[in-house]
Amino acid sequence: MDMLTRAQIWATLSDIDVSEFCTETEIVGDQVLTYLPWMKAHEIMMSVYPEYHWEFTEDPQSRECHYFDDGSAEVRCRMTIGGQTNITYLPVHRAGKAISPPNAMDINTAKQRCRVKAMGEFGLGYTMWLSSQIRETGASDDVQSEQSETNQEEEELQKVIAIWDHLKFDEAKTLTEAQKLYDKFKRGLTNRGLTDTTGNWQALCKENGWRVKK
Repeated sequence: MDMLTRAQIWATLSDIDVSEFCTETEIVGDQVLTYLPWMKAHEIMMSVYPEYHWEFTEDPQSRECHYFDDGSAEVRCRMTIGGQTNITYLPVHRAGKAISPPNAMDINTAKQRCRVKAMGEFGLGYTMWLSSQIRETGASDDVQSEQSETNQEEEELQKVIAIWDHLKFDEAKTLTEAQKLYDKFKRGLTNRGLTDTTGNWQALCKENGWRVKK
């Protein structure tokens, strides 16, 4: 194959619409990511650049997987198209979380996805690697991070409310009885790393005419 420029390769591959072929899915947080199956990606590449070449780099022990001290790992695909070479990295993960330690199936899945990602860095189906939210609304990573934090805060609030409801404060007839429940409530929050932001205790004391005790 004659030497091509990166611009030529990108223009050719990025112009191919692969959306109808993206049939593999994975849930990462609150997003559903779609993937182009590796064999379909290979078929497309063979129709455009049949001499393209790829290989997975090896670690010092001749394994096509590179391990880290915590037991997690990543794979690295070296791909060459028309004389241009990229090395693409991908953690061995499931649902966006590193697998430690990964098994043979985990590594094989990561290798095939890394191979497709390598094609994406040359232009084929590159939009798969952009979040759907960014594609549709132009939202930034900061906005996504804020939404994630908001969801977490809401989940924690619901846990706090569930603990409060479980203790049945409405059955307390005296401040002493309520205080015992509240002490138990606080211990439950501490054990779970939660913080009470509901104001339920203050409201309960006010409703019953009790002096607020924190």
